[in-house]
Formats: sequence, C-alpha cells, structure tokens
Amino acid sequence: MVQSVILLENQAFISVDQLLTNERRTLPNITFGVEAFDNALPLSFSQFATFQGIPAHDLCMRLCVRATLPQPLGPNCDVIFIDGGNNFDPYAISNNSIEYDLDPVNVLERLHVSRAFTHHQLACLVIDKLQSAIEKFKAKLVIVSDITQLYCDPDVRDDDKDDSLRIFRKTVRTLRMLARQHRCLILATNLERRNLEMNRSLVSAVHVSVRIEQKPGLTRLSLLKHPHLPPRTTTVFDSNVLESYM
Repeated sequence: MVQSVILLENQAFISVDQLLTNERRTLPNITFGVEAFDNALPLSFSQFATFQGIPAHDLCMRLCVRATLPQPLGPNCDVIFIDGGNNFDPYAISNNSIEYDLDPVNVLERLHVSRAFTHHQLACLVIDKLQSAIEKFKAKLVIVSDITQLYCDPDVRDDDKDDSLRIFRKTVRTLRMLARQHRCLILATNLERRNLEMNRSLVSAVHVSVRIEQKPGLTRLSLLKHPHLPPRTTTVFDSNVLESYM
C-alpha cells in the first residue's frame, strides 16, 4: 500500500497549551475514515460548513454512509440530503456501504432525500421544512448539494436576480441557525463559483469553509475558515488515494 505524504502549508505557530485546547475543541463528531482528511478537517456538530469544488460531492457521499455507522466509527444517525444540484448518487452510497460491510438498502433507508427544481423550492425546503425534518428523523447530518446552482439558474430573470440573492442569504442564515439550534452538522457543497456575492454570503455565514481540489495522484484541502484552527492547506499525495477513498 502506498503511504500518504501530508504537507501542511501556511500554518501559523501556536503555543502547546493552545494546540491542546484546539484539539479538545475540534474532536470530530463525523469523520471521513481517512486519517489525512480527518487530521486536516475535524467536523463537529453545531457547525455549518461549506465544501467548495467538484470533489466535494464524492466526500459528501462518503460522509452520508459514515454517519450511519455505530459508535465509535460514526454517530449512528439518519441523514437529510437536500438535492439542489440533482447529483444524489445511490450507486456511490451502495459502493461506500459495501466497503463498511453495511447493507446498502438499510443505509439508503436512513437517507431522506428531497429534490428541489427551483431556487424557491430549495429555499422552502430549508426555511419551512428542514427544522421539522431534523426533529422527525433525529438527523445529525444535513447535506445541501450544490447550493448556488438553482439560485444562479439561467431561467432566473434579470429583474429577479436581486430577489434571488436576498432569498439565498436568508437560506444560508437559516442553515447556520439550525446547525446551532439542533446540534447537527449542516454541510453545503458549492461545486462551482457562479456568483461572487452569493459566494461571499455563504462563506460569511458558515463556521467552516474548505476548498477541495483534485488532480491525478493528489487531493488538496485548503481550510479557509474554522472557529478553532488557522487557515492551512493539506496536500495528500498518493497514487491510490482517489481510487481507494472516492
């Protein structure tokens, strides 16, 4: 098995006491099951996070399955998946389930998927429906896929774009509030940078912001924002990392 080499770039120096405090604060509640990723990006309940970049989708499919694992591997919870990008992949869920010797049918039954076709529908699912769904299913992981896509749809008329931006900002504020209120991890992916103002609003609202880049033989995680960790970039070099983990 090829060993991974991890490089931390642009990491600020901090005291040992601060480092220990940060480690206690950032013990992850949900993990990727890949040591390099988990060390670089601890994810905790009560956080609203965004993963930027196309590879974010594959990582989220993995998290959906790991969330159903019994402790200590996972929180053993149901998952809510709001599909704003029409990219929920049951085959990826099945493949990841088999990797953990889980029954794919049982895992899929614990994933509650709602598909939005317009930005108004997506906003309604988040603002009006999500809280009751979290309470009903006792979900500890919520994923909103490709959150800006519908708000930037070409069918949104020019004279409606200001209203679309206003609704988007309300949507991300609601996601932040629900993460705190229900002590769950809410993760919004943004596969492409489509609108500068929406991107700024999203990054401003989240507790954790990560950019994920994928090239042959490596995956790069750039931690841009975190409540307890400094910005840093982690590059995992491994000829098998993408095939094995994605």
